[in-house]
Amino acid sequence: MKWIKSLLRRLRAWSVKKGYFCDICRAEVFEYPKKRICPECENALARNEGRVCPVCGRQTVSGGVCLNCKAHAPRFNKAWSPFVYTGTVALAVNLLKNGGLRLVYFFVDEMLNYAFQNGFRVGRYALNGEKLVIVPVPLTKAKRKERGYNQAEELAFVIEKRLKARGVWAQTDEEILTKTRDTNLQKELSMRERRENLKGAYHVHKRKACKGATILLVDDIMTTGETGHECARVLKNAGAKRVYFFTCASLAEKKIENK
Repeated sequence: MKWIKSLLRRLRAWSVKKGYFCDICRAEVFEYPKKRICPECENALARNEGRVCPVCGRQTVSGGVCLNCKAHAPRFNKAWSPFVYTGTVALAVNLLKNGGLRLVYFFVDEMLNYAFQNGFRVGRYALNGEKLVIVPVPLTKAKRKERGYNQAEELAFVIEKRLKARGVWAQTDEEILTKTRDTNLQKELSMRERRENLKGAYHVHKRKACKGATILLVDDIMTTGETGHECARVLKNAGAKRVYFFTCASLAEKKIENK
């Protein structure tokens, strides 16, 4: 079963690498794939700049730690997202979720460049014995079957390739975490309800793989941070040394400050 998933992933990767059109609006891009986004879409992207929470990485109303992290410190060590989830960014993420897998390469390059520019540091495995494992946030089996793929997995495997190209040992393991049940939409719930909603939804299937590991947890969006928190909690309870949370985009604090 695992080799079939691997083959399908390679076929998807082959099918989305080639093209001469903007990955978002499909306008012609003469430098593709060196540049995957047209100038108009590039200018419309809301980048995560200026005041950013040093813990969850979201854009904040004022400087320093955001209200969410002050009220309920997340279990992940630090999070990065290069974009704010709004406008053209929201459109691109929704495309990624609904068949636009060509956007995986654009988002991964932006995620890694942003993280390295903003404090992400990881050593080579051969130098310091660090075990670096990339873990995508899972979908339930039913949701994955309905969509045909898990966008977090697609991001994770390309992140692995990009890190190895930088000389960093990393290994993706999409079987470490499983999601045992579907959950209600987080944006419709209060902070307390969000944590209750996710309790017991994620399970560590391979505890030995977590022991002493530094884990890069990967997802497409961080809205409330509660998914990252819950996944990091169970991963650390299974022995993970630290958990970093990588997403394509995060919801700005001003959008959820009263939740």
